[in-house]
Amino acid sequence: MRILKSSQGLALFTVIFVMAFFLLFVTGGLLFSRLELKKSSNLRFEVQAVEVADAGLQHALALIPWLWDFNAQLGCGSPPCTLVPDASFPAGSGFSYTVTARNNSDGGGASNDTDKVIVLTSQSSGPGSSRRSVEAYIRRSVAAFAPPGALYVNAASASPVADSSNPSAEYFFDYDNNVRVIGNDTNTNGTPGPNGPVWGVAATNSAVTDALTAEYTGQYPGGSTGMQLHDVMYTAQGVDVEPAIDTVSDVLDIDAIAANFFGQGGTVKYLNGLTTDATACPSSNPCQLGTSAAPQITYIKETYDTDLTILKGYVTGYGVLVFEGRPIIAENFKFYGLIVHQRSNGSASISFEDSANVYGGVLLGSYDEGDGKKARFGLKDNVRLYYSSQALAAVDSNWGTLLPKPPRVFAWLDK
Repeated sequence: MRILKSSQGLALFTVIFVMAFFLLFVTGGLLFSRLELKKSSNLRFEVQAVEVADAGLQHALALIPWLWDFNAQLGCGSPPCTLVPDASFPAGSGFSYTVTARNNSDGGGASNDTDKVIVLTSQSSGPGSSRRSVEAYIRRSVAAFAPPGALYVNAASASPVADSSNPSAEYFFDYDNNVRVIGNDTNTNGTPGPNGPVWGVAATNSAVTDALTAEYTGQYPGGSTGMQLHDVMYTAQGVDVEPAIDTVSDVLDIDAIAANFFGQGGTVKYLNGLTTDATACPSSNPCQLGTSAAPQITYIKETYDTDLTILKGYVTGYGVLVFEGRPIIAENFKFYGLIVHQRSNGSASISFEDSANVYGGVLLGSYDEGDGKKARFGLKDNVRLYYSSQALAAVDSNWGTLLPKPPRVFAWLDK
């Protein structure tokens, strides 16, 4: 009997031991699984933190204007300078990023960029005390200059200008003809170019975009719609985008661009305005403001006590054409390259009329009229404005250092 009871006790002990062993095994497994889950969660947060830091870097790049150096990003007084303050991303995720800029070791000092290189640091933080940092070396793009749109408007607002078909200055696009503003890359002979499309019209302010879009798609007198009469478009992957009018973050300083071209040696200057037609030209007939073999910078400025600048007849040109004043580009005018309009006072405006053709790009600046920086322009009749990398290639190869370029990452480090 005692032996039986001892065996029962031993069996009970064995059962308890086995149960304890399995309980310990299960508990250990659960603890290990929990640790693995936590490790996996932390890893996930760390990966997300890197992605958020990179998003902050891209955010900062989008805010840096097209210029020639990075002094503006170092001008806070005591770099590193905050370009993007603490920003939540994505909303409600618990993640945020902050982006700062400092000069690289170029010998120019903390606030003086002498080699056109700066360092951006994007610091992210998130759940689980996750923190990651991305450091990137930034310089200006070395690619050929390409405008954000075939027609680029840097202004907070815009007003149309009057002409014979629009005497009340009510419309940007007149309502009885067919303007074309094409963002597809187009060679000077009309064939497709090698680059992708840009916007037909690119504006720096949504108010300008909205005004142009509303007019383009709206009703004109007589019930005709703008879209039936005009084309502001590009084609991407076989699909037409119309109207190709949009707001872009790329900010080009038109005044600085004009000043650079004005100060360039060899620039042909007309400082009292210029009027041409089929019989009155500054050179031979047709007027030539540069040729394909010898493109030039032509700078035309009005004194405002003379007649309007009017380029019409059979004027042709290659290179860069800068206007300061109230130019009217009309009749059979043809230009291949870059046209820049600088508004130096409130009466300055530009109008493209008749059958004027431009291959390359058109940059329109603004003037502060007291209610904000405003552009004044009109697109009339059978005007054709084409983005053309071919036409702009000659501009970039001859005067690329005078043109602003966007910021680009050329070295990147996850820290």
